[in-house]
Amino acid sequence: MKLQALRLFLRIMELGSLGTAAQSLNMSQSAASRLLAGLEHETGLRLFHRDRMRLVPTPEGTTFFAEVRRVLVAIDDLPRVAQRVAGGTRARLRIVSMPRFAASLLAPAVAHFHRHHPEVEIDVAIIHRRELELAVANQSFDLGIGALPLDNPGIEARPLMTLPAVVVLPARHPLARRKSLGARDLAAETLVVLGPGTQLRHDVETMFAAEGVAIRPSIVVDSLEFACRLVAQGAGVAIADPLTPAALGAGRLALVPWRPRTLFNVGVLLPALMPPSRSVEQFLEALRRAAKEAGARLASA
Repeated sequence: MKLQALRLFLRIMELGSLGTAAQSLNMSQSAASRLLAGLEHETGLRLFHRDRMRLVPTPEGTTFFAEVRRVLVAIDDLPRVAQRVAGGTRARLRIVSMPRFAASLLAPAVAHFHRHHPEVEIDVAIIHRRELELAVANQSFDLGIGALPLDNPGIEARPLMTLPAVVVLPARHPLARRKSLGARDLAAETLVVLGPGTQLRHDVETMFAAEGVAIRPSIVVDSLEFACRLVAQGAGVAIADPLTPAALGAGRLALVPWRPRTLFNVGVLLPALMPPSRSVEQFLEALRRAAKEAGARLASA
């Protein structure tokens, strides 16, 4: 399998166009087309649907993309690995997190760990749940932070903290005075949600379905932080755990408990077939500390 073909495929997925991808790699479009056809023939996968002038990824192409990106990132990292080994610096910690837990849990844990273990090199990636699960299971990372439950034989999941579901509202919204809110209370509201396929979107749909209410999103985004910023601007309301909105609120957001009480579980994800290193265990201590501090802040808010 040609490395150049994999790089071309990666660029097509990132840029959305064969011509633009070919240009970025300094090759003609005809050469790129032949290279892509050869990759599909060699893998036996149909990576794209041809839709007039556009290439639309197939489900197989999307799955293959995650693996190709992981492989190419590892290949491109080899010079740094060699430099680290040659210099005698071997300790390295590879951490991945879902975006909604990065600022409130991962960032303080990394800062605390680095202060106490400056000799350890730390690599951090922020990706969505589906990619995170695959990356941890195939040992691309030493540990991940994600939503539970999770059913994957390649992953050992350890509970980290439990968070209540809340409705995120502009601070002066009329519903902000309520003691709790449910799906029917939000029928007339502009609902800001994450995109289909994300864990939080699945959780919110389940919460609405439990009350027999169909979810009708008005604004769909791919970042909980951005959703909360939209709410702060008065663009709508959102449903989330309190970590991200509490960090961004600063008096601009109100958090009202969801009714009936619903809990989100957060956990540490470890490769099942790779025993945790000493650095991983030390980082877990820092992460549990960050979770405890975050919980205390929420309780006192």
